[in-house]
Amino acid sequence: MKGIADVAAVICAAAIASSLISILIPQGSTKKVLSAVIGVFILCTLIVPIKNAVSGISLELDVLKLTESITASADEAYEDAVIKETKSRLESSVASYLLSEGFKVKTAEIKLGKDDISGINIKSLRIYIDKSEIMNSVRIIDLIKRKYEVYPVIKVS
Repeated sequence: MKGIADVAAVICAAAIASSLISILIPQGSTKKVLSAVIGVFILCTLIVPIKNAVSGISLELDVLKLTESITASADEAYEDAVIKETKSRLESSVASYLLSEGFKVKTAEIKLGKDDISGINIKSLRIYIDKSEIMNSVRIIDLIKRKYEVYPVIKVS
């Protein structure tokens, strides 16, 4: 706001000075030449404060760029936290689901990915079972494919 007030003050002062000089000069060729000089003077008095005001704005844009990068970093951290929480909940959900179906599962390991189109998606799913559950691995795969729409890898541990 101060920059605008400075520009207005300089323009007013230049206009008043130019008007006084224009009134004091007699009619004729001298007045025409002096009018051209006064026009150039007023143009220069307009350009200098505007240039200074514009250079001040570019500094503010640097601050905006820094703010955008901080915001982008915060957004990435938030996305990472969402993915981590989703992974944890999905692993618990898979283990609970298979337990409710009567299967003993040691752990479920999920790898998640994200993209702009579908959001968060399951890249891979590994289910660790006891040796006693080997006979049920086909049934476990079928249940997981239907419920989560992903083909799991069964590991015996």
